[in-house]
Amino acid sequence: MHPPLTIKDVVRAIKPLARIPRPDGDNEGDCINSDSIMRALSQKHREQVIRAEEVLHEYTRQLDGQPNRRAVNTLTRNGFSSFLNEDQYEPDRIVGRTTVEDWEIDISDPSNEPDDD
Repeated sequence: MHPPLTIKDVVRAIKPLARIPRPDGDNEGDCINSDSIMRALSQKHREQVIRAEEVLHEYTRQLDGQPNRRAVNTLTRNGFSSFLNEDQYEPDRIVGRTTVEDWEIDISDPSNEPDDD
């Protein structure tokens, strides 16, 4: 097992997201790790997003999977507005986002609800 992540580790992983250009199309408000955005990104940018999502997920949760309030507050104090809470409709699911300049990255647990497609 590796040592716990620090805020410096997290900033190093998420800061590159600020330089990723928003793809053309009607995607204003979509998270950078949404399917619609990820499909339009270069391989390098997709890898940066995946890494950032993994690091944020690990950093913002306690070992039992519950939100790590101290970590979420530390992100916000360092200029990356963040929230992480229980889902209103799926109490076992944690939902949240972190803002990196013009982008938001979804740091929620996967949903157990079927898609509405």
